[in-house]
Formats: sequence, C-alpha cells, structure tokens
Amino acid sequence: MNKAPWHNVINQLAYFIPIYLPEGDGTQIVDIAGNYYHDSRNIRSVKKFICRHFMVDYQALRQYFQKRGGSGSAPLALAPGYTMVAIKTRAARCSGDPCYGFINVNIIETIEKQEKDGARSRLILRNGCQLPCISTIRTIQNALLMARDLEMKGTYRPSDATLAELLLRFLKLYEQEKNGL
Repeated sequence: MNKAPWHNVINQLAYFIPIYLPEGDGTQIVDIAGNYYHDSRNIRSVKKFICRHFMVDYQALRQYFQKRGGSGSAPLALAPGYTMVAIKTRAARCSGDPCYGFINVNIIETIEKQEKDGARSRLILRNGCQLPCISTIRTIQNALLMARDLEMKGTYRPSDATLAELLLRFLKLYEQEKNGL
C-alpha cells in the first residue's frame, strides 16, 4: 500500500469525516493547517489505522467511555492533548452507513446554528475551516464535555508518589548492576 500524503501529518489532524466518492465510501482528512486530503478507504478503516499508529485500543476505549455514561461513538483519546470527538457529519443513505466524523477538540473555535441542506449546526475551526454537522448544538456540546472528561480522567498522569517509587526502583537496579548481581 502506498503511503498517502496525509500520513505525514497524522499528528496534526483537524478532522476526518466520511464522504461519498464516485467509487464508494471514502474519508476526507484535513490537517491543522487547513490542507485537504482524500482517502479511498472508509472512515472505519482510517480510524483503525489512526488508532494503530497511536497504539490505542479503540474497543477498550469505547468500553471505558460507556462505563462512564457515554453513548454513541467514543472519542479518540490519541495522546495527551490530542483527543478527537465523534460528531455526526452526514445522513446515512442506507443501513450501516457511517455518519460520524472525528474532530480535534482543541481546534474547535465555535459552534453555530445552521438550518441548511439537512445540517443543524456548523463548527467553526481555528484553521478557518467550517464543517456542517447533522448533530445539534446541544449534542455537540455534550460530546465535547464527555471527550474532555475522558481526556482528563482517561489518560495516565503519574503522581509524585509513583515517580518517587519508580526512582527508587531504578536506583536499586542501578546498585545491583553496579555490585555485579
């Protein structure tokens, strides 16, 4: 498989959403700079690729999200400070059609109401892009709250006690190595 140009900016994605291409389902990918890319794979495959790149177990993340009271598609907590929220960006043409795109939480500037072409809202992003959404403003706000909560509570942040314990273990190993044990 040839490396798509968007793979070079995988750490700087603004969003990726499902789109219809002439050959079938595809994915539109936009980086933080506002550059657009298209991938002929559907969004499920692109999401799986991104999760593998960041070594994220999406099924485990989804279970954790649901245990915390979340419903629908779980946000992608890819790295500290790099969480993507799932928002409905298109209407399904048939059963099983993917409708949710993933938007970087940190790039969303505002959410506006929009009643045009089936969209109920519009995301204004910091890079100047505008993204029409099927989800309502309230649904998007709730999804953002859940994503930020997951980002804050779902990521590992070692305490001072944990760091002190790790330092002691390291020193013991160092002493053993130094003494030839």
